[in-house]
Amino acid sequence: MKPTHFFLSLISIAISLSAAAEITPGPLVGNSMVLQQNSQVSISGWSDRPDAVVTLKASWDKRKYRTRADSEGYWKFILPTPAASLEPQTLEISDGDPLTIKDVLIGEVWLASGQSNMEQPLHGFEGCPVENSAEYIAESGRYKGRMHFCTVNWEPSPEPKRTVGTQWKDCTPATARDFCAVAYFFGKRLTETLDCPVGLVNASVGATRVEGWTPKEIVSGYPGEVFDSEEYLNCDKVTPAEDVERSLPCVFYNGMIHPLIGYTIKGFLWYQGEANADRPELYADRFENMVRCWRDLWGLGDLPFYYVEICPFEYYWLKDKATVPLLREAQYKVSERLPQMGMVCTNDLVREHEYWQIHPSMKKEIGDRLCFWALSRTYGIGGIDCTYPVYRSMDVDGGTVTLSFDNVEDGFNRNVGIEGFEICGEDRVWYKPTRVGRKEKQITVKCDAVPVPVAVRYCFKSWQPGNLKSNSGLPVIPFRTDDWER
Repeated sequence: MKPTHFFLSLISIAISLSAAAEITPGPLVGNSMVLQQNSQVSISGWSDRPDAVVTLKASWDKRKYRTRADSEGYWKFILPTPAASLEPQTLEISDGDPLTIKDVLIGEVWLASGQSNMEQPLHGFEGCPVENSAEYIAESGRYKGRMHFCTVNWEPSPEPKRTVGTQWKDCTPATARDFCAVAYFFGKRLTETLDCPVGLVNASVGATRVEGWTPKEIVSGYPGEVFDSEEYLNCDKVTPAEDVERSLPCVFYNGMIHPLIGYTIKGFLWYQGEANADRPELYADRFENMVRCWRDLWGLGDLPFYYVEICPFEYYWLKDKATVPLLREAQYKVSERLPQMGMVCTNDLVREHEYWQIHPSMKKEIGDRLCFWALSRTYGIGGIDCTYPVYRSMDVDGGTVTLSFDNVEDGFNRNVGIEGFEICGEDRVWYKPTRVGRKEKQITVKCDAVPVPVAVRYCFKSWQPGNLKSNSGLPVIPFRTDDWER
């Protein structure tokens, strides 16, 4: 071969290799993504050139970062981010062929997950509206360039996946209407208060159990969980139109949470529990296990974890509806066990006609209450109330029970017309009180049919809305003074 031909051949090979090379960013790394401000964020992906040298340049940073892909082409950068800004940024990543990621915002990033009440979009499900959704959708364009959304694709898997389909979108009426309502309202309140961009990621699937969002290493220790069924092994072959068995363990963690691990976030939002209402005695431990596991996997310490109590509803599929208030009780217990936890109480956020509606319409109030936790506890803004009145003790004097509470420094919202209480004597037959009143920061309960009361309950049923709140409008958490099995 003549020298000229030899060099032309080398050039031809180089051009061919260059044309074939491709940078594939990891999940959540793409146009319109939001990066956590003032952090060391992880930016990762794959090159189809094993051991390739990969470079990264950020528009806010004069440095050029270099790393080397491993034998499978995987690469990762740890990139410092500046303070939040509304100015869009760019990232340039190259392994020889450049990839430019545009419209990147620096701000606050939160991951939302759970079942259908978190999945429910701003325009609602069929027959399940979000209150005033037309108004909120119409005004959502105000947050263009301030809020970006990302809905994780429905991709259950029998094994942990390395990637999943995602796409960030700027906030407009066309995009907001299809995004998770609770997370939208959380982000709306957050960006208004902090005056910075907010990124919201939603990975939710209706009717799923907490076990479905937990890794197999943990769930395999739970009695009765099955990992060799045809439904489990083939869950990734079922299309969304065909639907997958929603009660499967681990598969939603494998396909929709595991690929996101490492993307730097500020905290988690969670709305789930209805699918576990038949076994409340297991929920507190299993929910706690999931929270601990997610925090460990992200490796960012005790990331804030704010979650929502299941709503008042008839829960028609349960043979024993007495398990529902026990599930709510278990939910609250976890907030007392772990740091950086906060539960949103919902017994006042239903309309009278919604006793047969598992997706209550007042999602704005839920998103706001989640945000109150974040603004007060995560961002340290003083003056914002986020704690709920919690039962502490009771005293009996004749036929009157006096109840004391924590978190009622400013008192309660009403003196009369208080609804939601029950009272019983030794026979454990529950009666609606004949008189419920307020005595300073205490509540008194009396029933003429119960001359010697022994226990009081508040909103301790599957469907029992309440109207007793703190002076700042946060409802009393459902409780019982007894510890009976049912």
